[in-house]
Amino acid sequence: MLIAFFYSCSNSIETVNSIVSSDTIPVLSSKNFYLTRSDSGKIIVRAKAKLVQYIITNKDSFTIFPEGIVVETFTNYPEVESMISAKYAKHYESKKRWEVKNNVVARNYKGDTLYTELLYWNEATKKVYSNKFCKIITQDGLLIGKNGFEADESMTKWKVLNTEGTVNVKDE
Repeated sequence: MLIAFFYSCSNSIETVNSIVSSDTIPVLSSKNFYLTRSDSGKIIVRAKAKLVQYIITNKDSFTIFPEGIVVETFTNYPEVESMISAKYAKHYESKKRWEVKNNVVARNYKGDTLYTELLYWNEATKKVYSNKFCKIITQDGLLIGKNGFEADESMTKWKVLNTEGTVNVKDE
C-alpha cells in the first residue's frame, strides 16, 4: 500500500519574502534565562527573564525581554545593592542604552523605591531618567514627578521634574 501526502503553500511570493526579510525576527532566543555575572569570584549581577530575544537589523542589534526582567546588583553578595524589575525591557547594543517599561520598580541600597511606567538607563553617561510620571518613596517621604526624573545610575541623587510630595526634614 502506498500513501502519498501532498502539501501546498497558499501565500504569495511577496508575502513569504516580507516575512523572511523582516528585521524583527530574532537570531537568538532563550526561555527561562538566568544570568550570574561575577568579578574576581564575587557575584556582582544577577538577572532573570522568562524570554530573551537577540535581534540584528540593518540599523542596529538589540536584545528584548518581552515577558519582563528582574536584575539585582551586589557589592557584597548576598546583600542586594540595587534591584529593578519591569514587564518589558530592551537593550540597544550600539547606543549602550536600556529602555525598561510597564510596571517598573527600582530600589537602591538605601531602600528608596521608584515606581514608573518608563525608565531609560544610558550606560555611557551613567544616567537613569524618564519623562513619565513617577513616584519615589524614600525614608524621608514621598516625591511625585509629574514629568519624570533624572538620577545617577545608583539612583541616590535625584532630580524630580514638576515635583510634588511630602518630605520630612530632621531638626538639628
